[in-house]
Amino acid sequence: MKVYVITGMEYDSNIYLITGKIPTIIDTGTGFHSRMVLQKLQLYLQPPTIRQIILTHEHFDHVGGVPELQKATQGNAKIIALASVVQKLKDGKSSFAEMLGGTMPSITVDLPVSGGEHITVGDDACEILAAPGHSPGCLCLYEEHSRSLFSGDTVFAHGGFGRYDFPGGDFKTLLLSIERLAALDVDNLYPGHGPIVEHHGKDHMLKALQSIQTLV
Repeated sequence: MKVYVITGMEYDSNIYLITGKIPTIIDTGTGFHSRMVLQKLQLYLQPPTIRQIILTHEHFDHVGGVPELQKATQGNAKIIALASVVQKLKDGKSSFAEMLGGTMPSITVDLPVSGGEHITVGDDACEILAAPGHSPGCLCLYEEHSRSLFSGDTVFAHGGFGRYDFPGGDFKTLLLSIERLAALDVDNLYPGHGPIVEHHGKDHMLKALQSIQTLV
């Protein structure tokens, strides 16, 4: 699995490009820096070749850039997100976006998922894992061969984990999600914010589990 990382600027999420048979973007940032994002993407491929944009959850800092990136793909990229937030994404409302001086876009999800599905990302089959707690729409992607986990805002490097005090967040649900994720064999950890982990990702997962368990 070939993963290129566009590290999030300011409030932006990290953005991941996976090249191969099905070129894929995971998350899009706020959209405030879409010009820079597109310049970086063009170092690796032509945007119209991108076939899917996967949203790890519905928060503005992960989805605000969808319209410009989808336009750059000339409409070739399908939007994938959890079915539970399809309507919320279509409604296009976010007080967080307004607080930052942005506008939450109305996003049409082309492929709603529920968790348990396997989809091709680049050249590899990834399992979609529903991981609510930080928000109702959180999903993660796990690729077994490379032991890679795209964890969104559920788990971060060095034992960090997502906030659960936003609307729709829930501590107990987040704990259960992290327990499930920590059981995976993870070598590479690609979180929604902050540094990535290449090798020994399992250690970071277990540290996150230990950290949230101290709050019980």
